[in-house]
Amino acid sequence: MHNLNSAVLTLIYRYTKAASLVLGLVLLLCPLPLGGDCGPNLHPFKGYSFLRSSIIKGNAAGAPYILGFDVLYERFGKQQTTMMQDNLNEWHTRYCARAEKTDIYAVVYDWTKSDLEEVINAITVKNYGLSPYLRQNTFANYLYRNGCTETLRYLQYAKDCEPHVTSTDPWKETPSNTAILNSLITRGRDELMACTSHYIRLRYAYQIIRLAHYSKQYNRTVELYDWLMPKVDNDPSLIEYWILGHRAGALQALGRYAEAAYNYAQVFLHCPSKRESALQSFRIRSDEEWKQAYVLCRNNQERASLYALRAYNDRSRALEEMEAIYVLDPTIEYLDVLLVRELRRLEKQLLGLEFNTKREQNRRYYKIPQPGIDDYLIQVQNFVQKINLEKKISNPELWAIAGAYLELVSGDFYAAQKSFARIEDQITDESLQEQVEIFKLAAQIGAYQQVNDDMEDEVALMMRSNDYFRRFPAKFLPFTRDKMGWLYNRYGMPGKAFLAHYPFRDLRINPQETELNDLQAMLQQTRLNRMERNLLKQGDTLLTINDLRMLKATVLLDQYQMVPALEELKKIDRNLWSDYGVWAPFVERFHDCVNCPIRDTVTFLNRGEIIERMLDLEYRALANRLEGGTYFYQMGLAYYNMSYFGSAWQVTDNFRSGSSLKRRKSAKDPNVVLDERFSLGNREHFDCSQAMSYFGMARQFTNSRELAAQATFMAARCEQNNFYWKGGTRTYENFATLKRDYADTRFYARIVAECKYFQFYASR
Repeated sequence: MHNLNSAVLTLIYRYTKAASLVLGLVLLLCPLPLGGDCGPNLHPFKGYSFLRSSIIKGNAAGAPYILGFDVLYERFGKQQTTMMQDNLNEWHTRYCARAEKTDIYAVVYDWTKSDLEEVINAITVKNYGLSPYLRQNTFANYLYRNGCTETLRYLQYAKDCEPHVTSTDPWKETPSNTAILNSLITRGRDELMACTSHYIRLRYAYQIIRLAHYSKQYNRTVELYDWLMPKVDNDPSLIEYWILGHRAGALQALGRYAEAAYNYAQVFLHCPSKRESALQSFRIRSDEEWKQAYVLCRNNQERASLYALRAYNDRSRALEEMEAIYVLDPTIEYLDVLLVRELRRLEKQLLGLEFNTKREQNRRYYKIPQPGIDDYLIQVQNFVQKINLEKKISNPELWAIAGAYLELVSGDFYAAQKSFARIEDQITDESLQEQVEIFKLAAQIGAYQQVNDDMEDEVALMMRSNDYFRRFPAKFLPFTRDKMGWLYNRYGMPGKAFLAHYPFRDLRINPQETELNDLQAMLQQTRLNRMERNLLKQGDTLLTINDLRMLKATVLLDQYQMVPALEELKKIDRNLWSDYGVWAPFVERFHDCVNCPIRDTVTFLNRGEIIERMLDLEYRALANRLEGGTYFYQMGLAYYNMSYFGSAWQVTDNFRSGSSLKRRKSAKDPNVVLDERFSLGNREHFDCSQAMSYFGMARQFTNSRELAAQATFMAARCEQNNFYWKGGTRTYENFATLKRDYADTRFYARIVAECKYFQFYASR
């Protein structure tokens, strides 16, 4: 069996690799969609789903449309694989299981015409014999011992047909040489008529009709079907439905949509390996065509299949088709598949709608929830309730679970909990038992209505220890976070609400006063519950009250509120101030260098010491007018270096991005950069106005022309940076003052030599 699987996978790989190349090129050349459930998207849909693919059998009719083809293929293989397996099973069964499937695969798919000819010669030529190598193959040995030359001749014919109905090179179209194809059709028809085995005749008919269909001879395809099939009298076989699928394709190409739809319904009903093709090809364009196709149906199963195909291909609601199918055949598996499809649609529309943080985004970009969806939910609930009462369906456990889940989807979590408790002992299927446990956990989370320590401890323990929560975090984490965040907001806990959705990092990067005050109040409690500790966890440590006090002091520094910032810092032990960083904001530099090394001789200060130094400088400047210019200049240096453009930017900010100047800013606050990495954006300290003001006072209150020139140049840098930040009209007021009033200073000569930008300005 291992050899068979390896061989099958090898063949699939050839086609999959080729298809992947084509698909990759298509995706590369096509523009990205503006909306959708997958793919790169600035506004992805956000909803919740607790349905698992295992809730329904993956080989149920139409399950690929419910589970998604990727999930189905993962569990059951692609259509090509299924068809190949069906083909091998057919050969195996028809030859009384006398040959190994691996050997059948080798003969049917791998052997050359020469290999087949050698077996024919061994049968027909006296004393020729079968070579030891070929004799090892159980299928070849069976054909040899039983003189099956018709089978071998057919396999040779099939190998001649194969290049004309498949393409191994994705960049090269299979040439449609009508003369060759017609020659093969004629040859196949002659060999079919000479065959005594009706099973081999059926195989010939498949090859012939497929050739006609693929060569786009649609009328001839239908004519060949009508002429050949009465000449085949064999036991029921899936090959008949492979052939019928080609007839349906030809009929549709000829505009005979009703007949084609009926044939596709037959294929869908009887041939699992061709259901995907039937689903994708089925097309009804009008009510009249529907009526014509419906009249062709010979029994309720075919009628139900027609309804199922229409429901699967229709993006609208399927309840009408489900009701019709239930009347025709309540035990047919289509009902289960459509039920799961409607459950999935309804949960996408309504589950957790009250606390979904992206509710308005979903409404704007996806029109979800759709108008009338609440009424439709009630209609589906009534239908499910009716089915559960009448007990005619073949999978009552699934429908009982669905009834309870619809209560959960509707937001009635308490009723859902009661319903699951009532039915859970009746569920015997292991997959459905697991699904019930998942639904029960979702209902428990959704049912929380109050916030208290016991409730938060319970949720935290659930998140850490519940087996289903740990196995399916992608399902439960967003649902739980959104529910808890909604409850926190409802009970006036904005800080906890924020941390329920986002990491504290986002709040550190763009602090919000309301949230910080709430978290500070929480940290001042005598005891933190489990959930609160989880929310405050920063790696291996917990966020502390001192962390928040330091952050608030940083915010106040950013706003130039020195005294309130120092008062906040005094709530922290002074010996701990330096644990939060030390900097050198009073260093003088005449070029921007955010990460330049600083000399060891420079004194590094923490935030509290910086504030104390700034307050002292301001006091000295106001008290001593003769030295005031020097003190104001030092304050200007500090404010400049603590801005986005200086080496001590971390004094007033917690995150700096080199690209922030060029990125889009918030309309409400130009210091906030819109950054998709952070929920609140990134607050930067761009504004150099405070520094420029102090440099202006330094020039005004100094008697030193050298210091005045330095202050004027630094003010010009502030002027330039504010233009880079806000844009608008570019001004050169301070450059003009420097050139006009201080051209005779030593500093002027130095800065002309060192600053190419000013050198260019001065030379104009």
